[in-house]
Amino acid sequence: MTPCLQVLALDRTPDAPAGGATHRQQLRKPPRPPRQQCHAGVSRLSTVLSTVVWVSLMRWAQQRCHPQAAAAVVAMLIGGLAPCAAAGDFSAAGTFAFDSAAQAQFDFEEGAPPPSDETDPPLVRAASDSALSGRWLLEVPAFGSASMVAALPPDKRSYRVSLWVRGADAVGLVVVSHGQDSRAAEVSTLYPSGRMTSDGWVELANHGIAIDGARSRAAVGVFSPSGAQLDAIEVVSERVLTEDINPPCAGATDGSACGEQQVCYWSECRNVRGWVPPLPQDRASTTQYLANRLRFLFGPFANRSQDLPAALAAIEGMRSATTPWRYWNSYLLAVRRLHDGHTRTSGLARFVIANPKPLNVCFLEGDADLSHAQAPSDAFYRDVLVSHVGPDHNLGLKAGDRIVAVDGLHPIAWSRALIEQSWAQPSISNHQTFAEHATRLRAAISRFAHHIEVIRCDPQTSVCGAPETISISDIPADPADATLDVYACDNRPLRHLPTAPANHNSPPGTVHSGIVDVSDSSERIYGLEWESLYTLDGNDGVGANLKQALNAIDSGGARGAIVDHRTGTGGTVLGPSIIWDWAVPKHPVTFTQARQRAQDEQPTAAQGLALFNAAKQSGQVVFGGSAAATTIPIALLVTQDVSASDWLPLGLKGQAPNVRIFGPYQTNGAFSTRFELSYWLGMTVVLASGDSFVPSGYTQAGYGVAPDVVVLPKQSDLLVGEDTVFNAAVAWVRQEMQP
Repeated sequence: MTPCLQVLALDRTPDAPAGGATHRQQLRKPPRPPRQQCHAGVSRLSTVLSTVVWVSLMRWAQQRCHPQAAAAVVAMLIGGLAPCAAAGDFSAAGTFAFDSAAQAQFDFEEGAPPPSDETDPPLVRAASDSALSGRWLLEVPAFGSASMVAALPPDKRSYRVSLWVRGADAVGLVVVSHGQDSRAAEVSTLYPSGRMTSDGWVELANHGIAIDGARSRAAVGVFSPSGAQLDAIEVVSERVLTEDINPPCAGATDGSACGEQQVCYWSECRNVRGWVPPLPQDRASTTQYLANRLRFLFGPFANRSQDLPAALAAIEGMRSATTPWRYWNSYLLAVRRLHDGHTRTSGLARFVIANPKPLNVCFLEGDADLSHAQAPSDAFYRDVLVSHVGPDHNLGLKAGDRIVAVDGLHPIAWSRALIEQSWAQPSISNHQTFAEHATRLRAAISRFAHHIEVIRCDPQTSVCGAPETISISDIPADPADATLDVYACDNRPLRHLPTAPANHNSPPGTVHSGIVDVSDSSERIYGLEWESLYTLDGNDGVGANLKQALNAIDSGGARGAIVDHRTGTGGTVLGPSIIWDWAVPKHPVTFTQARQRAQDEQPTAAQGLALFNAAKQSGQVVFGGSAAATTIPIALLVTQDVSASDWLPLGLKGQAPNVRIFGPYQTNGAFSTRFELSYWLGMTVVLASGDSFVPSGYTQAGYGVAPDVVVLPKQSDLLVGEDTVFNAAVAWVRQEMQP
């Protein structure tokens, strides 16, 4: 079968006849010779590119319309090749014609259809002599979308869906909802098929999309960050299906209910074939290229040594994969196995599919000191406790209760076992801590769990009961219009400042400060709470707010400070430098170097020291601190940290006797740079590249910053409304304060 990989060089003339029946019937005089029609039969994937660059490459191909150039560019753009069958095609004269077997098609000649969601603004069409089909096309606004419902037969079928876009980046997708529920239940990404025209139209398509027309509604459309044109949407039936498209399943550990291209979400097998492109025809070259992407780009030395072999073993699974899901998910599994805080995978489903069964309960790792008799601690994993809950959707749990198991496994072990199914798997550079798993546990349980075991405790008597099973599968779905005050999970059982929100939610860049609730205007122990350290110049983002809060602490005559950064979402080094300059004397912190060569091995301490000293001489070392640092006692609270939030404790630790770090364990250890590589937003990969050297010459990536005072949240404290880590910090600050 001829691979569907071609650049179609079609003349477009502004004076084409009404209706756009053909694009070569009337040429301007003197007529220019028709462009060469380019057919590229090459099926080798050269690279997978971000949507940021595809338009410029497309224009490059238009200017150089010969088979070799077209093949090279289109091969860069596609992740797999679909057969040309079951697709609209072009005549020799350049006229586009829909597939005669199409179940649904849109070319906007009879007007714009209603949007798929009645709350969305009307779709806007425009007349154009260069429309792909007829004279009308659809205009998609910047940061806008255009989506319309495709009427399909009331049976179960597999479909090929395609559309054509022009002018700018655009993400094509098919959203499936079930019954009367308008929320997205399944999603498929439309990837470049390899077909494009000389005037800029690019086909986005995918096949093998399973839809039960009797149960489900399918909407097809695009999203464009900068605005684009849309035309010729087509849904073509491939085959009638006899199997149940969405059978019930008993959680992610149910290995028998779902098919190979399905994942168990919310106790129903969801189709994930459309998350990924088709299989590439040149399997060997594509697989080798993707393996080399890890070998050449992934940089942290410790994680490279420990985790790259397991990642490359997952790559080997690509060679024998017979389905698109197995092939591409093996690659994304390889990335997740790199176990690095800057390295992760994601896709459109994370942003599009709605959660019908949200949980409003937050967990953290701690010491279940009241319930070890009912359930002894695991030999490797820490106990998992309820930190705080929202007013509803909390399973009747409360602070101090304990989750013992999920589908028969320790909660953290169960979460880690989702690595093959979950593209949102938490990433942690060090191999000793799992704060990210605890924080995201509620989302994972809602999606992937069948049942959980919990222990409830009485705050009046401090007595805990026997383990109790809660069925997650039996939780009813919320109505589509339900509202929920979702509490943020931030590793803070309590908020200790008057301005801190009760639901723990703060907008990005927000900084809460003031005298903490256990102090007063006489004692003057101040607090500081925030999440992100993102700032580009030290004055935008969180920068100005941090500086303002620190000035208020100084001008208020603070005698001590609690800096609570127990959920550190990262940012830039300019963020932590604001705290460093306030808290400690000036000193060198780190030197970060991107990976230089694929074959580079872990340098010795002497080699690292030489690199650090050379970087210091050339001005590449990051310094922190100042000559005007405060002398009041400062307690930094940490639990979950990544990137710039790793650098924050690194730049404070051991630099002044008045600064001490409190937390249950070391930080994430994500001391690296990163590359983000996205293919049409359907598959996005972030890869860490590089490592950071500290003044001793050792590399830091993969090794978090250990707290000066190790303190775990206690079940007995949580149950009665106490914050173990915060209390330990306050006690130390009071001990260190000047009379």
